[in-house]
This record gives sequence, C-alpha cells and structure tokens, in this order.
Amino acid sequence: MLLSKQTMHRAKTDRMLTVARWTQYVPKHSRNLMKMYDKISFIAKSIVLLLLLFIQQSTALAESTPDIYTTEELTALVQQWLEREQQHEEQSERQWQVQSLDARIGSKECLHPLELSLPGQLRNRQTTVQIRCNAPTPWQLYVPARFSDVIKAVVARQNLRPGTPITADMLQVEQRERRLLRGTIVTDPQQIIGARNRRSISLGQIVSLEDLCLVCRGDIVTINVNHATLNVSATGIAEQDGSLGDLISIRNRQSNQLIEAQVIAVNEVQVRY
Repeated sequence: MLLSKQTMHRAKTDRMLTVARWTQYVPKHSRNLMKMYDKISFIAKSIVLLLLLFIQQSTALAESTPDIYTTEELTALVQQWLEREQQHEEQSERQWQVQSLDARIGSKECLHPLELSLPGQLRNRQTTVQIRCNAPTPWQLYVPARFSDVIKAVVARQNLRPGTPITADMLQVEQRERRLLRGTIVTDPQQIIGARNRRSISLGQIVSLEDLCLVCRGDIVTINVNHATLNVSATGIAEQDGSLGDLISIRNRQSNQLIEAQVIAVNEVQVRY
C-alpha cells in the first residue's frame, strides 16, 4: 500500500528533529574533533591527488625525453652487445675489437632502446654492426668490428730438448688464437706430466700431443685388460713410442708375449677387444 505524501513528509520531519535532538547532546569538543577530522581527511585526499598527478606528469615527461648517446657510448654499447650475444663454441671464447666511431658524427638521440643487429655474415673474422633508432628522428649507424676465437692451451715456460721428462714447472696455460693452433692441443698440464717430448719445444710454444710420447720405447707401462667382467692389469715394456690414442706394441713382462694396446695415459695402455 502506497504511503501518502503527507505521511512521508511527517516521517522526514521526525528524522530531522531526532538528529537535531542528538546533536544537542554531543559535547562541543567532540563536534570540533569531527570538524578537524573532516579537514584533515580533505587535506590528505588533496595531497594524494597531487602526488598522483605529479607521478603521471613525470612518467609522461620521461617517456617523451630521448636518451642522448655520445660516440664513445655507442661504441661501448656495440662492444657489450657483441660480447653478450655473439659468443662462439663452448670450448673457445670469441674476443671482439670494435672500431671507434668518428667523434665528428656527434651525439645521437633516441626515444626508445637502440636496436643492434648484424646485417651481414661473419667473413674473414670481421663484420659490421648496425645501430638503428626509429624516433624521434630515424637514424642508423654501421660500426666495423673484428673478432678472434681464443682457446686455453698448454705452452712451454722454457726451451725443452728432445727426450726431456715433462714436469709441472715447465708448463703454463695461456689463451691463444685458435686459427694459429696446429695438431692436438693440450688444455690440462696434468695430462702430460711424466711424458717426454719427441722434438725440441721452444719457450712460449704451444704443446701438442704430436710433440710428445706419453709412452716411449723402453718404458715400463701398465697394461689394462677390460673385457666383459674381466678386469686385470699387468706390466709390460713398450716396443714403440706412442701418444694419446695410438696403438703400439707392448711386450708382456711375465709371458714375454707381444701384444697390441692403445695408449690411454702417461705410461698406461689398454688392450682393446
């Protein structure tokens, strides 16, 4: 049943009178605190709004302000990009030499992160890196770069005459250009301690397995026999020089039998089945 307008007006008047009576009983200091709270709330909301506006304007300004790059910074960016993105095989390290940009080019502006790429293939250990920017004014630069693949290799710390027993103090590990390496290089000095060199090795020369005999003729060697569940060892005398992986003749000291075995380490061979 719908209420009449007179009834609704009377109810509204009663509510207003009730609020007025309640207000009379609220202490004066409580009303002052409520007014102060309202002011503080208004100020806090205003501060938050101003902060939000400031952050929005700062973000918009940062997005519209281009970064400025000097020629030195562009050259350094290319160097870092090549070292990070253009590595080679796991066993070697690719070292880059970037040609410095001409200072007369001047500084460059870019609104977005620079785009770096290799537009061509790597040829003759050299390439060209493209730097590109699309805004605010499109531009691009080409930076020449050369590279070399280096690898760790064992080199001689002194001159070694043929037949010299190799000791740890005669060797050191250095980085060398891979294209200059010949033969089977040695990367771990421990692998050849006790071996002897077949030919002269000069100070600073890279040591290869072809320069050495891990088993030399007349050496007493350990013969390992591994076949199915059979694992035995014996001693023998080498009838030939041999480097790692070579098949050589060995005379068993107990049976005086001549056998063929593969060199697997210094003064150690294994019979293959």
